[in-house]
Amino acid sequence: MKYFNVIPALLTLVLSILSLVKCQNVCNGYSGLCDRSYTNITYLVTHDSYAVGRNIAATQNFPIIDQLNQGVRGLKFSAVAPILDRAAVHLCHTSCSILDAGPASGVLDTIAEWLDEHPREVITIMWNNLYNMKAGRLANVYSASKIMPYIYTHDSSKPWPTLNEMIDSGKRVVNFVDSQADEKNIPWLMDQFQLVFETPYENTDQNSFKCTIDRPSTLKSPDGHMYVMNHFLYGTLKLGNIEAQVPQRDSATVTNSKSLREQIAECTRTFGKKPNFIEVDFYDDGDAMEIVSELNEVPWVKLAGVIETPISTPPVATKAQFPWIPTHIVINNSALKEGIQTLKILYLSLVIAAFNF
Repeated sequence: MKYFNVIPALLTLVLSILSLVKCQNVCNGYSGLCDRSYTNITYLVTHDSYAVGRNIAATQNFPIIDQLNQGVRGLKFSAVAPILDRAAVHLCHTSCSILDAGPASGVLDTIAEWLDEHPREVITIMWNNLYNMKAGRLANVYSASKIMPYIYTHDSSKPWPTLNEMIDSGKRVVNFVDSQADEKNIPWLMDQFQLVFETPYENTDQNSFKCTIDRPSTLKSPDGHMYVMNHFLYGTLKLGNIEAQVPQRDSATVTNSKSLREQIAECTRTFGKKPNFIEVDFYDDGDAMEIVSELNEVPWVKLAGVIETPISTPPVATKAQFPWIPTHIVINNSALKEGIQTLKILYLSLVIAAFNF
């Protein structure tokens, strides 16, 4: 009788060991990705990942944690100083009076907590350094957060590691910045355009997507670089000499499906390699996640029950509610002093805010 009582316990132990082994052989959700170089994988990147909810500047439907839970492995951030605290670094859209996701260090804390709970995941953070903040200022944001133990530093004299090697090292957050890099003093905050180029991002219709090197403009050949394929659409709202770029939420399902497949095919032919990063708005509309799985040659499984948007997050705005949903503002008047520019931003912010009511 004692012998038979031991059998269930042994079975439980064996199943636990098998489950542990399976988890240890999975990287970014798939065993097939473990032995592949970081540069030989396609990552889905959410454009302005933090821009969520009913706010008129929202470019995503769900918070960053939900994005990560569903398989997004690239996050695009814009660093902005709030008008009332110019020393701070927040995640905003041009002006924090339009959309302010709060201090960047707090968002990095949230990501670090997710990484704690998901030890087999590698992610990438790309910074749009809109106001040319010094690299040391961005580094201070990281130092004020819990994410530093996860930060990967690349040795340019060596090939990029595999996902499994990065996971084993514990260093599994790759960071790029598009201006003001200082790799001598902050080697982990890498100069994006030394390693990664981008296709044009100012696209206004389904036929406007191009497979050309847009940034950096000085790069003539794609050889030796990874690349970001920008695939999101904007309309433009003009108020005098101020332009507000408007994400086309209504067309996201098509943009992230048929249109996305077409640009991937064209860019793969043009550059001789598949995209490393595919950047989209409203990632959950359309087939973006399935398409990325296909590019990585891994089976796509739609994750169910992982979207748990906090009650505090306002309902998502729709174009029926807000025909114009601005995200970026371009001030086209270099002669104006900074104070006048700020007033213009505040004026447009007030105009835009009316769409929330």
